[in-house]
Amino acid sequence: MRRPTPMRRFLPAAVLLAMLATTVSATTVTAVPALAAASPKVSVSWKNSAVTATGFRSTVGVTNGSGATWRGWTIQFAYASDARTFRDVRKVSSAKGALTVAGVTARPDIAKGATASFRIDSRTVAKAKTVPTSCTVVGAALPCSVNGGAATPGKPPATPTPTPTPTPTPMPTPAPKPTTTPAPTPAPTPKPATGRDGTVAVGWLDNATWTTGSQSSVSVTNRTALRLAPWRIRFTYAATVDTIWDATASATPGGFIASAPSYAGSLDAGAATSFGLTSKTAGGAGVLPTACTVLDLPTGTDVACTVSGVPSGTPATSTPAPAPIAVPAPLTEPRAGRTLIAPYVDLGLWPTADLRTFAEQTGMRAFTLAFVVSDNGGSACTPAWAGFDAYRIGGPQDFHGNIAAFQASGGQVVVSFGGAVNSELALRCTDPVKLQAAYQQVVDRFGVDRIDLDIEGTALGDTAANQRRAIAIARVVAAQAAKGRHLDVSLTLPVMPTGLLGEGVAAVRGLTVAGVRPVAVNLMAMDYGQGAQPMGPAARSAALATASQLATIPAYAGLSASARLSMIGITPMVGLNDTGEVFTRTDAQDLAAWSVANGIEVLSYWEATRDQPCNPSIGAYMCSGVRDAKWSFAHAVVTGATR
Repeated sequence: MRRPTPMRRFLPAAVLLAMLATTVSATTVTAVPALAAASPKVSVSWKNSAVTATGFRSTVGVTNGSGATWRGWTIQFAYASDARTFRDVRKVSSAKGALTVAGVTARPDIAKGATASFRIDSRTVAKAKTVPTSCTVVGAALPCSVNGGAATPGKPPATPTPTPTPTPTPMPTPAPKPTTTPAPTPAPTPKPATGRDGTVAVGWLDNATWTTGSQSSVSVTNRTALRLAPWRIRFTYAATVDTIWDATASATPGGFIASAPSYAGSLDAGAATSFGLTSKTAGGAGVLPTACTVLDLPTGTDVACTVSGVPSGTPATSTPAPAPIAVPAPLTEPRAGRTLIAPYVDLGLWPTADLRTFAEQTGMRAFTLAFVVSDNGGSACTPAWAGFDAYRIGGPQDFHGNIAAFQASGGQVVVSFGGAVNSELALRCTDPVKLQAAYQQVVDRFGVDRIDLDIEGTALGDTAANQRRAIAIARVVAAQAAKGRHLDVSLTLPVMPTGLLGEGVAAVRGLTVAGVRPVAVNLMAMDYGQGAQPMGPAARSAALATASQLATIPAYAGLSASARLSMIGITPMVGLNDTGEVFTRTDAQDLAAWSVANGIEVLSYWEATRDQPCNPSIGAYMCSGVRDAKWSFAHAVVTGATR
């Protein structure tokens, strides 16, 4: 889930309270006099959380300490980390060591004494500081400081000095000079490669096409006696590559260059490799390249490259490839009672939840277990609960007995990968075969028929990891199908009441392109950061908006609005949210009733352990932050779902 702290049982409550205190809603602006040059300074509060091996989340507050409204606020930070995603703030520019941000269009000003709050997700840069070393106000003479440090003077707008217009001086017309024709340079005679037929053969299979694009599987066979290390091929291609996996792509005039991935750079004589891609097609452009050229050959060596379409149904390569996207069959209209209710249970907390006891006390018959990630104390491709080496999957403390006992009593388990902290497997495990094996190990160990991918924070913006994950999951689904087993996959993403952010839509599209249409796009209906609002209606709004967004993705083409809504999941955070909103018992009951009535695929909440009031004997991350009695939210959900 988006909340950065519940997954870490060792985080003190005082730290959590400090994080909550940093988030303040922006204040409504009223017209007041412009800033004076001698205004007091601007204070920036910068707090990092949700730290993983590859990135972190920053909660930032910019306080206007002047006596007037700060209009069109803009700040430049001396910041060495790699800022990737921005929430409630607008990125103006990002260069090495400098990041400039400004207020969003809807809230461009900061009233006097008010604070603008926003979030930034960044990728870690080796040896770089994760907090800005200074800040500079752009366009106003206001000193600025970060976390109480030394203040840096602001940059007032410069007053331009008029420049006189020079009197043009006539330029003489130069006499033309004769151009000499250079003598031709003899070109070396290409030396043909020996062995086999001396070519590199490309097979191109279109798995799926739609109005504006296509998805293709490509095989590359080295029929020469040369070892291509690394292999690189330039394609003449009228379409535009959108995403690519098991290779990298760079655009060129009239096409693109496909290059070997870092984990499989060479292509031996007689060997073959494969990759997949999606393309955007415009103006009736064909989806098959018209030519290809092998690059980086030894001097004097010529290798012919051929490209040909592969008939539909013919595998492009012996290497397992993602299943093609099938044209979705019309879905039945939603029916009441089909909604899976499966609240999250954080197995990284202490004491560990006893699932059978939780079920007996809450009335729940299914739980979503969080989170399997990369083992922080072992191999990058070893799955473990909460990243603890002691909780590695297959080890003596992987909760197999707890889970099996719950399943034996009739309970259903959904295993969730990812979360806001630690490293989701695809972030660290870059070997496609080992990554697939890691996901498969978890599915086999617990005998589940449903998994959840919780992708948020910096992980959501990691394109390479998203592609690796999508392909690996597609292959696990195919492997289960080959064994006669079905595996459902849900995709859990951050959301706003207005729908998914752009990266979320891209994540759904990427999974469908690999051949997996999620059984549910599960929405983290929490932590909007927009101030107090009715959280039940906000969750319903998010669900309806996301269902509309799915219509823009080819895998959902042709589905009715109600059918798309039946492929939505909703996960609120019960009680007090990290950014000050409160999801109440009434919200829980009403949302459950609405979800069942509208055929929502899954209703969950973060998190079962938190369903109790706070007291000095438990950590703040293990309670709801409101006064409702223990299991009040669970009972409200059950009541709403059955009324």
